[in-house]
Amino acid sequence: LISVMQAYSITADQSMDLIDKVNDVGNNYAISTDEIVDSLQRSSAALVAAGNTIDEAVALTTVANEVVQNPESVGAGLKTVSLRLRGTSEAKRELEESGEDVSDYTENISKLKALTAVKSNDFAGFDILTDDGAYKSTYEILKGIGKIWKEIGEQSGGDLAQANILEKMFGKNRAHIGAAIVQNPDRL
Repeated sequence: LISVMQAYSITADQSMDLIDKVNDVGNNYAISTDEIVDSLQRSSAALVAAGNTIDEAVALTTVANEVVQNPESVGAGLKTVSLRLRGTSEAKRELEESGEDVSDYTENISKLKALTAVKSNDFAGFDILTDDGAYKSTYEILKGIGKIWKEIGEQSGGDLAQANILEKMFGKNRAHIGAAIVQNPDRL
């Protein structure tokens, strides 16, 4: 819990709000309080750096764990996607150090937009940047792609596009975490 508090700059007197939030989710969804904290311990620093609020981090953790049922893997997957989507050399180094595959890392972002081009977005693709050029949060990106996930799959070659999207965002080892999230955007 301390690592999560440090990552989100939550003070000791604000800690009960965090505990209440995590307990509420743990009591109402297919994840325990301990599992949420365990997952966030592995991912919160990367999620904060990627612009995610504590609520978004808990939501991503909960939705992924409902399917995967492995909070350690979920935490590692959320860290991976947060770093891969940013595309910086520092993030690449950190991924390499944690044993993640980075063979196609520099191509991820430009290819992601092409892979998410569907009729509902006038074949422009999903943009991971805001109008002012800043990155959207990991939560916003995954929820946005999740909203068009089914449509991507229904296109010719859509199953291959979906597999490619998951690999670009999560890498080969964590694609199942991404699938659990983008297939359930309404749960976020």
